[in-house]
Amino acid sequence: MQLLSISFLIFFLPACLVLYWKFIKTPRSRLWFLLAASLLFYSLGGIQFIPLLLALSLATYWLAQRKLIWPGVCLNLLALVVFKYWDFGITNLQNVIDQFDIPFVLPLLRLAFPLGLSYYVFKHLGYLFDIQKGRYEATTDRLTFITYSVFFPQISAGPISSFQDTGKQLGNLPTSFSYDMGYQGLLHLAVGIAKKLLLAENIAIILGMRIFETEYLPDGLAVAWVLVLLQGFFLYLDFSGYTDMALGLGYLFGVTLPPNFDNPYTATSPRRFWERWHISLTQWFRIYLFSPLSRFLIQRWGATRKTIAQYTANIVTMTLVGLWHGASAWFVLWGVYHGVLLNINAWAERKRLRVVGSWISQVATFIAVMFGWSFFFSSGKGTFLIIFRNLVGLGGFGSFSDFFAELPANYHVMLIVTVLVIFSGYAEAANLSKIKKPWFAALVGILLAIPLMFLGEPSDFSYVQF
Repeated sequence: MQLLSISFLIFFLPACLVLYWKFIKTPRSRLWFLLAASLLFYSLGGIQFIPLLLALSLATYWLAQRKLIWPGVCLNLLALVVFKYWDFGITNLQNVIDQFDIPFVLPLLRLAFPLGLSYYVFKHLGYLFDIQKGRYEATTDRLTFITYSVFFPQISAGPISSFQDTGKQLGNLPTSFSYDMGYQGLLHLAVGIAKKLLLAENIAIILGMRIFETEYLPDGLAVAWVLVLLQGFFLYLDFSGYTDMALGLGYLFGVTLPPNFDNPYTATSPRRFWERWHISLTQWFRIYLFSPLSRFLIQRWGATRKTIAQYTANIVTMTLVGLWHGASAWFVLWGVYHGVLLNINAWAERKRLRVVGSWISQVATFIAVMFGWSFFFSSGKGTFLIIFRNLVGLGGFGSFSDFFAELPANYHVMLIVTVLVIFSGYAEAANLSKIKKPWFAALVGILLAIPLMFLGEPSDFSYVQF
């Protein structure tokens, strides 16, 4: 079941809220209810994977209690490798074997990918590493940990939260519903739904038009950059829309989830971009991979090579960030590209290089990030080479007017609104949450009602596939 569906928004969510706040009175019984609701939600999207979800959660809980950290880490990583990376690795290895004419065929598993696996495995890994580092003691509350693992607002696509934060809230749920919970919840839901249905879905329609299929893509720098910009806008609005909805659902059940976006396309450097884009994933890799890896390399190579160690840690970390997104060489190249950007950023900061005017660095960062999406969205070498050729101007300039002439007038208005929203500084629901005027509450209600009138059957959120 999708968060953005009639079955969820009109039936599942209201029924859960009424039962949760009206008929279930104690925090412990509410915790049981959240577990049951989460399992029901998950089963409607893939009941066959519930045993895997519960087995990994229970095993992680049990192993952490006994300080068996690395067996727990290996078990969770094994599940991720088998379901997400096995066929990718085997296919590439088979290609190498075939080069030597060795009559040996490796087996492909062809397994369906379990909903949310990348997200709850990373929650488990973070929990295990925190226990190992002594940041807090392993919990003895099995119910709280399992509910933390499967909590339905974030099971599909995050945000990835720590047990220290979300687990503690689940173990101490509020006893009554407050105005602020309702306001924050509905505001986040309204903004998330509007970003997805009114903006992202319409951009997806433009991207799906014949003029944007690679074989029909006209030569020219202009159209290529329009294509990349639209892809970047779509991904941001789609994923941040999901995040706003997830945070809104958390508020409605009395749980505050961590933010995942903070107007990333207004960042003034690659480092600041990653402090604002998919924040929970960035923090996870910084805490559990980049920091320990850079310290390890400095110890091995010596303090005189501290800079090289950190550059290396950047490349390794961002390569794995790319690989986290999926078993594709193009995701890996996208990660490497951002690792290089971060190292250039770090070098410039060490050299104290200054760019006159923050808007110049903002534009440069924006262009660099958008160029990177050409890796992320490439479906193959042929697609990438065509887009790359045009992006760098080898296909001539082309014509903006030819492109816009193909679009209906209502899409022109939508694109203008999209640009205004993205660069306004108020693209996230959290930026609007301090406005608590009656007129704004009415506007939020309208913003929530209008998209629901045209809900239909929208495509699922893009990051659910990761």
